[in-house]
Amino acid sequence: MKPITIVIADSQNLYRIGLRSVIKKHFKNVQIRETCIKNEVLKWLKKEEINYLFLDPYNIKSFEIDEIKTLNIAYPNCKIIITTCSHNELSEELLIRKIIKGYICKTNKELIFHEAISKIEENEEYVCNEILSKFFKNKVENKFKAQYQLTERETEILKLIGQGKSGEQIANDLFISIHTFRTHRKNIMKKTNINSTSKLVVHAISNHLS
Repeated sequence: MKPITIVIADSQNLYRIGLRSVIKKHFKNVQIRETCIKNEVLKWLKKEEINYLFLDPYNIKSFEIDEIKTLNIAYPNCKIIITTCSHNELSEELLIRKIIKGYICKTNKELIFHEAISKIEENEEYVCNEILSKFFKNKVENKFKAQYQLTERETEILKLIGQGKSGEQIANDLFISIHTFRTHRKNIMKKTNINSTSKLVVHAISNHLS
């Protein structure tokens, strides 16, 4: 029987070792290639049939999200699975357009990876709960910003207020003066029609911003 060919593309050596161990437990007949270089991924895809590509595009130099879309078109039989901890850069479009087969947070336990691979083997998509939660928060945050016409900085400050941080802590975290923080807070209160910091905290929490 022809072996399953898998590429792990990630700059973190320890993570590659761990994922390789998981994959070898899951597949009886498997050939694994590892790299931290984008050009090697492209070379292997052109040279042979790759069944699975486990990829963290956010820690491989020069690997753009648009290139994943191109790979999906050029190599439709290769199942692309993103594994990442870069939650701030998540791309929902890759899932919605079925460009990738899986989105998994690296911090998940081994059982989750086995579950994900099993689902993807059956040609289903798999998204772990951590990633789903982040997608949900992103949607809520974008809707909230649009509703109240908050700037990126105002949204960031409101999230920190929702976490219970003081004005001084927020100013230090964002490297701004306490006066600048107070100006932002005043603008947030005006836009949301909320007249106290405590109410802002409640509002942020109830809208899943904290």
